[in-house]
Amino acid sequence: MRVISNTAISLDGRIATARYDHHALGTPLDRAYMSVLRARSDAVLVGGRTFRNWPLPLVPDASAIAQLREAGFPDADCPPLAGRTWVNAIVTRTLDLPTGDRFWKDPRVEPRVYAPTEGGLPGIVAGSTDPVSVAADLSRRGVKLLLLECGGDLLSQWLAAGLVDELYVTVCPLLLGGQGAPSLVDGVGFDYASAPRLELLHAHPVGGELYCRYAVVRAEPD
Repeated sequence: MRVISNTAISLDGRIATARYDHHALGTPLDRAYMSVLRARSDAVLVGGRTFRNWPLPLVPDASAIAQLREAGFPDADCPPLAGRTWVNAIVTRTLDLPTGDRFWKDPRVEPRVYAPTEGGLPGIVAGSTDPVSVAADLSRRGVKLLLLECGGDLLSQWLAAGLVDELYVTVCPLLLGGQGAPSLVDGVGFDYASAPRLELLHAHPVGGELYCRYAVVRAEPD
């Protein structure tokens, strides 16, 4: 299974303000590109906080993809959407999740909730929420490409586990600052020697945004 992530960040690397308020940093073009990446994927994974801020189906928007193509975006190819479903995976320590029908009863969504304990929601996998266990379960379910749309803490865990293959990063033309504001990669962080190294695969400036794609460089075996 391959794992990619997609995140919009401010120029100073923040994904939200220090108040954690939920605002889309990117333009509608960036959100349309998110639909392209979802369309290429078999599953989309978020953390509990992200889902509480945006408890909606994590599926592509066909009209947004069409607008992206009409705008001549340089990377808009994706497979057909008709008749497809997407695993929507949520990793949560608390099971404190919204229960509205718009997500849980959407026919395009296959919910998969990873939590320490059981609860009254569909698709719960009780037990370990560590990335290796979650990745193994999704792979057993036939997921070949997993898209992470999670916050910096969860992304750092997947990077530390060596599971992330590529990062898509949209750099937006604004500065957020703020002590404690969430960033692209949070958690305990990495020391210099163990910090993930990246290879820039492409960088497309479109309007005021810069669309970057990086490969995670794997260490050579001894």
